[in-house]
Amino acid sequence: MKLDRKTMLKICGLIVFTILVIVCCFQFGTVVAIVTGLIGLFTPFLIGLVMAFIINILMRFLERRLFALPFIRDRKFLQRIKRPVSIFLAIVIILGVIAAVFGFVIPQLGEAANTAIKNLEGAIPRLRDWLNERLAGYPEMLEKVNNVLSQEPNWPLIFSNILEFLRSGNIGGAADMFSAATAMVSQVLGTVSTAIIAFVFACYILAQKEKLKSQASRVMHAFLPERPAEWLSQVYHLSAHTFSGFITGQCLEACILFLLYFVVLTIGGFPYAALIAVIVAFMSFVPFFGNYLSLILGALLILTVSQVRAIVYIVMALIIQQVDGNLIYPRVVGNSIGLPGIWVLLAISVGGSLFGILGMLFFIPLTSVLYTLLREAVYKRLERKKMSNDSGHRTE
Repeated sequence: MKLDRKTMLKICGLIVFTILVIVCCFQFGTVVAIVTGLIGLFTPFLIGLVMAFIINILMRFLERRLFALPFIRDRKFLQRIKRPVSIFLAIVIILGVIAAVFGFVIPQLGEAANTAIKNLEGAIPRLRDWLNERLAGYPEMLEKVNNVLSQEPNWPLIFSNILEFLRSGNIGGAADMFSAATAMVSQVLGTVSTAIIAFVFACYILAQKEKLKSQASRVMHAFLPERPAEWLSQVYHLSAHTFSGFITGQCLEACILFLLYFVVLTIGGFPYAALIAVIVAFMSFVPFFGNYLSLILGALLILTVSQVRAIVYIVMALIIQQVDGNLIYPRVVGNSIGLPGIWVLLAISVGGSLFGILGMLFFIPLTSVLYTLLREAVYKRLERKKMSNDSGHRTE
């Protein structure tokens, strides 16, 4: 049998693939350690890619809208400053939103905690009086209950004990404390350095994205046959469109929910209206479970002020969730992913079990891409079978 160059390449590829499978089967722990080490080595660049992708969505919007103003005459100067100014403004807007949210939420949470402690301290005497009335015929039980309730909690002492426990949990001496402090400092420095490298890498990608895309396309077409190269290019465009549409839709959904909850809670005179609206907006990024978490947190916050209003809030939030799930979400986010409900649930389950909340967010658009590719492949194969059957009938 004569072996040409193409056949030899296929045989060599099959041998290499077989060797890799055997190595993975018998040295699975080593392979996992190597893959984990490589992921850790390239973590700053992976984070930079994610940062660049998110910033690019806002940057493209600024480039299309802000630099398309008709009164700017010098178009050459405009083209030179368009990219750096858009990158700078996008980063400033994102950091400003994050800083504003945290600067508002943290004091509000502290105020809610103080209110809850004060209400709890006032509720204990009322609970004691109520139990005295109900347990008047059971003196032994009443004595035990009064002994428990008469010991008023010393909240500063409780918090100081908790902090002391967290500080000295598994530390046995000065040497251990020094090593723990050194490890903490090195971890903080490592996190900061990773964030700086990722940020610089993201800025470089954004500044040179057209050039990098052209280089990647040339490399792909140079080393791959034409059909695989075109298929990979199609997958890239589909993935970019799906992920950007999903992120944009989720951000728009969060803004709509924030405004809806803020207006309704403010009109209804509920406490912590802005804080609950912010919590609902952030929890909307958590698929499936975010609505229930925001409902529980909002009810607990209002419960520190009024029990009746907390019940009213639960009913009102359930109504808003129905409106959002049936009217707002399908039109804002649903069109961007185009997934049936069963596939969304599968993506949430797999992504959440593997990578937590971030896995849920990532796996929904990823599953949408795989679902679209699978659907197109199925349609193509069915079309080919139909054409072959029709040609067979005509031959007969």
